[in-house]
Amino acid sequence: MNNQLMVLLIGGYGIVGKQVAALLNQYYPEIHLIIGGRNLTAATQFANSLSNATAINFDIHSPQLPSNVQPQIIVTLANDPDNKVLHFAIENQIAYLDITRWTDKLKTAITHTHSFSQLHAPIVFSSSWMAGIIDNIIIQYATKFSHVENIDINILYSMQDKAGINSVEYMDRMLIPFEVIIDGHTQSFMPFSDGKQVTFKKDKHFLVYRFDTPDQLILPLFIRAKSVSTRIGFNNNMINRFFHFLIRSGIWHLISGKSFNSFRQKLLYSPGKGDEHNILIEINGLDSLNNSIKSTLSITSPKGQSHLTAIGTFIQIHSILNKRLANQVYFGETLPDKDFVIKILKTEGINIDFNYGCV
Repeated sequence: MNNQLMVLLIGGYGIVGKQVAALLNQYYPEIHLIIGGRNLTAATQFANSLSNATAINFDIHSPQLPSNVQPQIIVTLANDPDNKVLHFAIENQIAYLDITRWTDKLKTAITHTHSFSQLHAPIVFSSSWMAGIIDNIIIQYATKFSHVENIDINILYSMQDKAGINSVEYMDRMLIPFEVIIDGHTQSFMPFSDGKQVTFKKDKHFLVYRFDTPDQLILPLFIRAKSVSTRIGFNNNMINRFFHFLIRSGIWHLISGKSFNSFRQKLLYSPGKGDEHNILIEINGLDSLNNSIKSTLSITSPKGQSHLTAIGTFIQIHSILNKRLANQVYFGETLPDKDFVIKILKTEGINIDFNYGCV
């Protein structure tokens, strides 16, 4: 086993992890997958269903590996809240890919890497929507503009879609303000505020509200957009208005304590069997003749958000495996090659529709 190329998937038996493992098995059957987590029974059961995999017990709070397990990449598909897995990867000179961080945790992790005088393997942070693949697509299409004024990312989350338990931690941040760059200046917003109605398709009109994602930090860095906003809404406007009311009225504050954890989890986590995931990106800017241009980029994942997240994660792993990356910190949103991204998305049934210059 020591001579094999290994990839450790922490949380590899979760909803997203299983799909990442299946993609790696399909496109990289020679890679030995290590399915890690605290539930060894679940990890073993899933590993046995794969063609080239082993299960291990792995605790993110006290990371360690058996002597015969030497992965070239550690992929965190479960939250690494105290950066202990990140620290472990750096100390053991193992490449690290993380797709799970909201913005403040991302900033903390980047700062943590700076505490090391030298890195001996690449560190890739790719926590923007769908493991950074949406931003990667936006960056590709933004090259058609001579200047980008603003980018609005609108996400339609189906109540019938699959979701992992980690999504609760991401969503259960309704009382924490976050920063957004508007007209080149930083502004603070509350989650589920400043709503607007978006038409995702001809018959799909839904309310979406501001939401904290790293996209709002990453895209201004690489596209120089003056404004970047991310909003999310459920495919049920009654639920959207309900959450907006809970936060605006202060009721959510009253139920934010530990004694209400199970209640909030019931509100936030009721995964279905799978449904279509829709993302509509509105890009405003200037063309090469300085004419104002408004364009839309529509991305549809028929198998849902977890499938698209898994594809994004797989693409990031592919980039780490195939690019000669220096031993430094990377944003995964900028790593993948355009041709490979388009090829995999098309193969996996993801639909991309770009309307350049629409009014």
